[in-house]
Amino acid sequence: MARNKTIFKENILRAAEQFIIEKSPSELTARGLSKYMNISTQPLYAEFENMAALKRELFSQIYYKLQNEVFNKKTHDDPIINLCLNYINFSCENPKLFRTIYLEKHGDDNHSVNEFSYNIFRTIIQDDPTYSKLSEAKLNSLLTGTWVVSTGFANLIASDTIHPSQFEIISFLKDAINDVLKMEIAKS
Repeated sequence: MARNKTIFKENILRAAEQFIIEKSPSELTARGLSKYMNISTQPLYAEFENMAALKRELFSQIYYKLQNEVFNKKTHDDPIINLCLNYINFSCENPKLFRTIYLEKHGDDNHSVNEFSYNIFRTIIQDDPTYSKLSEAKLNSLLTGTWVVSTGFANLIASDTIHPSQFEIISFLKDAINDVLKMEIAKS
């Protein structure tokens, strides 16, 4: 008689997310995860072709949650400031997951977080009259400038180093946006 399946893809993905939060993405191996879950590696390979497939699906699921549960909250009328505030709030509310996603290497697939962030940025500004007609170079500078400022705030606030008001954060973000919009972008 065949044994009933007791470990499903959702169980594995949930455990893998907890694993990378508690340990790191670089430690996510079949043996490491199976030991963490107190199972053999067989259920992992029954659900996923290989660990690369598991990691791809894991990060796709995490990015989906971020896009739909974190970055779409309305905190400000300016879409870039809104995105930055949500990013900073996420780092404070979920510091381990934030660190795992944005500050640690994800092996060979580390470019995916940059691609994800860029795509969210492009999506939120595409219909905004202030930003939608900017050149690609200007948009890249705007993303880089606001990401640097936001990451600085996110790290310093999450580590309890600084305690700025929302007004102060917004003022810095507005200054960063205005500075980038005034910059002359060299064509390479």
